Amino acid sequence: MGRTNLSRASIATGDPLMSLTDKQKLFVDAMMRGQTQTLAARTAGFSNVHVEANRLMKMSKIHEALQYLHAKHERVSQMTRKKVMDGMLEAIEMAKLQAEPATMVNGWREIGRMCGYYAAERKILDINITAKRAVDQLEMLSDGELLEMIERDSDLIEGEFTEVFEAG
Repeated sequence: MGRTNLSRASIATGDPLMSLTDKQKLFVDAMMRGQTQTLAARTAGFSNVHVEANRLMKMSKIHEALQYLHAKHERVSQMTRKKVMDGMLEAIEMAKLQAEPATMVNGWREIGRMCGYYAAERKILDINITAKRAVDQLEMLSDGELLEMIERDSDLIEGEFTEVFEAG
């Protein structure tokens, strides 16, 4: 395997690698060569590799260095996400012509990963104060009062909220 010398690569001004310690540079170098976080921490000489790998990956300067090197690698190799995607789509089409559904599924799985479709969804719940106040007031009503309100306005059953209380 070719070994990158991060010390020589870090000479440029504004290079995020300049702020890293020697061990951190070794860690980033190992990550760029495709090692797992734990193995990269071991390669860099850290003792408690699991803890250190997690700690290092949370550091913004490590993220910046990895992003910098990835971008540099893309420029040098003239590789882009679009080129990779185009190649995957071409391979999927070839698998389709050869009637290889398992290969097609694997190709689509890779595209799904590249697009981030397998990442956990993040939901943000935004409750405004007016709605919260209305819910609190509804919770204070008895079952009879709620039933009477529903009978008066059937739109509430359909899930529409109408202003039923005066601000006070």
